Amino acid sequence: MTGRGSLALIWRWPSLLAASSIFGLLSALLGQTGFWLPLSWVALAAPLAVAAVCIGRSRA
Repeated sequence: MTGRGSLALIWRWPSLLAASSIFGLLSALLGQTGFWLPLSWVALAAPLAVAAVCIGRSRA
């Protein structure tokens, strides 16, 4: 595995979770009505769900 490949593998999920958080925050701030509000809830809940799954797996 090359240095680039390993960095991409390491930072793939944290980057996706960060993008989801930023998207959720921006959609909550900019879109006050319509489908933006539920979309922001889903985007902001995704990192919490991933953390809960990871904690559950580590305890099992």
